[in-house]
Amino acid sequence: MDKEQDVIVAKSAGFCPGVKRAIDKVLELEAAGKKPIYTIGPLIHNKQVTDMLAAKQITSIDKPQEAQDKSGVLVIRAHGITPQFQQEIESCGMEVVDATCPLVKRAHDVISQYAKQGYDTVIVGDGGHAEVIGLLGYTQGRGTVVSGPEEAQKLPHFKKVNVVSQTTQKESVFYQTAQIIKDKADECQISNTICQPTKDRQKETVELAKNADLVIVVGGKHSANTARLALLCRGLAPQVLHIETERELQPEQVLRAKQIFITAGASTPNWVIDKVANWVRQTRQTHNRFSLPTFFYNGWKFFVKYSFYTAFAAMALAYVCMKLQGVRTDWKLLWFAWLFVFGLTSVNHAAEQAPTRVRNLSYILGFTACAGALVLSAFTGWQVLLLASVFLAAGIFYPFRHILHSKIASFPGTKDVATALGWAFACAWLPAYAHGMPFHKAAYLAVFYAGLLVFTRSVTLGFSSANKDLMVGKESFYKAFGMAATKWAVTFILTALTGALAALWFMPWKPLLTGMLLIGNVYTVFIVIYYYSHVTARNIKQETLIDGQFFILWLFCYLTKLF
Repeated sequence: MDKEQDVIVAKSAGFCPGVKRAIDKVLELEAAGKKPIYTIGPLIHNKQVTDMLAAKQITSIDKPQEAQDKSGVLVIRAHGITPQFQQEIESCGMEVVDATCPLVKRAHDVISQYAKQGYDTVIVGDGGHAEVIGLLGYTQGRGTVVSGPEEAQKLPHFKKVNVVSQTTQKESVFYQTAQIIKDKADECQISNTICQPTKDRQKETVELAKNADLVIVVGGKHSANTARLALLCRGLAPQVLHIETERELQPEQVLRAKQIFITAGASTPNWVIDKVANWVRQTRQTHNRFSLPTFFYNGWKFFVKYSFYTAFAAMALAYVCMKLQGVRTDWKLLWFAWLFVFGLTSVNHAAEQAPTRVRNLSYILGFTACAGALVLSAFTGWQVLLLASVFLAAGIFYPFRHILHSKIASFPGTKDVATALGWAFACAWLPAYAHGMPFHKAAYLAVFYAGLLVFTRSVTLGFSSANKDLMVGKESFYKAFGMAATKWAVTFILTALTGALAALWFMPWKPLLTGMLLIGNVYTVFIVIYYYSHVTARNIKQETLIDGQFFILWLFCYLTKLF
């Protein structure tokens, strides 16, 4: 949950796991150069997403025969399809990728299991919805759809019946309906197939909407789960607005409300939710009296959001690496690290945003910083200039790799690995090379130390911003390997770093410095433990604390000068 200006944004708002999985699959196919890509029906019911996909030649068709290029790929969307339609698709001769939500597949299995035992099936859901049509295909012709208790009252008597739900159904409606059907049957099996993300979303909505003067529900007007969420809110709050974008809002609507709650359907991307929340907050802020705390907070938010803070964190890490290598502090190289990281971070962030003036400004600042980094590298030598050019070109090209049908995205974790290598080059290897010790043991130590620290940082931030990723699929370590593997990898890295520093301290090798770094490492361990045990969306506080580890390490290294 994110709260600012008396505006609360639901923690559960945005893509559910099934939708994220489907989006990832088509983006990974597109990045791997597999075109054209056809989805059987709209991938999700959200115009902003479908427009973005259409721009990448990812288009919707109703049946395989409509595919103009038979060398393309057919993707079964998250809603799922009937088994008969699945057989037709798989026999059409095109490559088929099944992106059906695993929780929808579970509902298929439940229906099929009881249908084989002679049970009739009653589905509580929206009769014309794609998911419900798919569910009906598993009932062996003995399926009925009802929207709620009123329609259930009209059903005949059943000998054996299995009651299931559309995965995004309101839970209270499902149980009310199931009870009515149970009273009409000799034997009734109630199978609650509502998915857990829907239950969590509904629970949070009930808790927060009842305390709000205004609820804003963001999502497609044709999205069944978003419309159902808006209906739920209308029974809890005095005013509810169902919108697709912030352009549908009027200033007076958000100014007269004391408490505003913003939530969204499972098919609504986080960048759309963010734009709505930012518009609401900025509108309320401009009409409020000047507040010094708010002024400083907004300044800090700008400093962190637009990569200035991250760039200074890289500068701090470069200072730590110089101390590990035993070389003098070189301000030219410190500023190279700042420009290098600021430039690439700005360009990559801009590439993930929708076209705006701010995005264009980020591009200008990013490319200017990259040019400044090249100028500084030229003073160190032509070899460094060449290497810096390669690293910068690779970093700038990365978000546009799909243009050349790059296979980079097929390799899991490339984003986090590339980030770690870039920082290790700018913060550790370059200072070693500039002082004539690129192959010294201390240089290897610094590169190893910086690379693993930054990899851990990138993976942790990537985990928390998984909902917000627009272009990134399995090149993000967390999305490629999952939560369990991510936790094990981060634990191993932190253990290795702590062990290496402890070994150096016992040797002893620069005992004061390694001792200070060990103390600083405690901060990193606690921050990582906290954020992996509290699943939160990426925010300003989180970025401040995670990148704060580099300033803590800088402080402890600086303190060694006093002893």
